[in-house]
Amino acid sequence: MVNILTNILKSDRLDEYPLFQKFCSLKEKGLRKESFKALSSFIDEAKTWDNNAHQKFACWLFALFETSDDIHHVLVHPLEEELLKPLLKGWMKSNPEDPRPYGWYGVFFNTEKRVDYLHNALRLGGSNEQLSLLTLIDINLNALWYSFHHISEDLYLGDIKDDTALIIKSLQLNNKVECQQTRNSNNEALNYYQDLLNDWVLFTEKQSKGFIEWCENKGRNYHWVKSYYYEKH
Repeated sequence: MVNILTNILKSDRLDEYPLFQKFCSLKEKGLRKESFKALSSFIDEAKTWDNNAHQKFACWLFALFETSDDIHHVLVHPLEEELLKPLLKGWMKSNPEDPRPYGWYGVFFNTEKRVDYLHNALRLGGSNEQLSLLTLIDINLNALWYSFHHISEDLYLGDIKDDTALIIKSLQLNNKVECQQTRNSNNEALNYYQDLLNDWVLFTEKQSKGFIEWCENKGRNYHWVKSYYYEKH
């Protein structure tokens, strides 16, 4: 994907937001201090807009976020906290059945209730909310990674019941992913964690130390088992 600043600066809608254009132009030139002054002026102006103008800007900007790389260059703290978050929350109150503000909030803002926003987007928009769906699956995969990332040291950091439920739910969500390649990749990762969890349960029924050796003896080909024994020899 293309850098967000490149996509914004070539957008035919940018002329509608001259102060935002100035912010992006200065940012692209590396003039951080000057760019933030322009952004501050833009935010002050945007706060005077009505709901329709807010939603029009949000639709334009988040559509660019969805198709761009390095969005952190534009999604800076003042823009997020002073304009975009209040804008989306106002949208949710005025039109609570629209999935878009929930999805954008959950996908692009790292908040405590991020998963709740994504679930709301999926509840309202169903499988049309593909980005919310993929983001939620990625969050679940990261949680599973955390549970298992010290498993080669005989240390499982998760809860068996919770992780089992998370894998099942994630597989169900993944069935709604439209991209076949992404769906296959997610299934492979989720099945990996399911196999690993099953083996951990079997292992802990009889012992508490030596999971790597147990896996090797059982012919389990987890990547960390192979790398461990390659380095050992």
